[in-house]
Amino acid sequence: MNDVLVNGRPAVGVPADDRGLLYGDGLFESIAFAGDRAPLWDLHMARLSRSAAALGFEAPDPALLAGDCRQLVDGKDRSVVRIVVTRGSGGRAYSPLQTPNLRRIAQRRSWPADLGKDREAGLDFHTSSVRLAAGGPLAGIKHGGRLEQVLAAQRADQAGVDDALLYDANGWLTEAISSNVVLFIDGRAFTPVLDDAGVVGVGLTWLVEELGKEIEYRRLDNKSVAAAEGLVVINSIAGVRPARSLDGRTLNIPAACRYWQQLWDGLFECES
Repeated sequence: MNDVLVNGRPAVGVPADDRGLLYGDGLFESIAFAGDRAPLWDLHMARLSRSAAALGFEAPDPALLAGDCRQLVDGKDRSVVRIVVTRGSGGRAYSPLQTPNLRRIAQRRSWPADLGKDREAGLDFHTSSVRLAAGGPLAGIKHGGRLEQVLAAQRADQAGVDDALLYDANGWLTEAISSNVVLFIDGRAFTPVLDDAGVVGVGLTWLVEELGKEIEYRRLDNKSVAAAEGLVVINSIAGVRPARSLDGRTLNIPAACRYWQQLWDGLFECES
């Protein structure tokens, strides 16, 4: 089976003049599938629609995207499908066409093999030297320009750690490389307000809705991080994972983390 579809057809690449390739002019969603079910599908589609509107075009029909995904996950147990929507080809340099020729790309990849270990034992973090741009029209959008995260991942690899905490240019804690962050301070759970940088993940959105007020949104800085006894990261693929250390400091794995992991497992095990 071909694991890449472009506009619904098997393909191995996109044209060299695709605006997503040239300028990062596009959006993406990485979606976890259990068989043919994607429990967080509606949240992914809602974010894709909001992000497309911010970039000035309408996202493809979710039914069309669902059809692409069904082709890719058919007969598979667990999968990750990355949906990319670019503005397509055309326009004059940075100036896009008034009516874009959207190009949708769906790519299936195998389920990560080491998630069980990471969820149980936890991850080692450091504080990244990369600072995320703050403010501007792209705040909160899961767009195709991800060089800040690429640099953060490169530096984490060089430092021999699993992940990194990222702050924005104003010094506010924002996120991990590909996850949202929850700090545990004096037994309470806090996650950063992401008005100026970062992306509110669908995994975090689902968990906050599930738990009610158990997770509080707050502006967090390096003093907040220093006061934290525990740290948990959440994304829509890996689910809930604890940190076991940050910058060499040992962290506790909060009891709430294990409960949240049970909730997450139930989401993906239940019948649709």
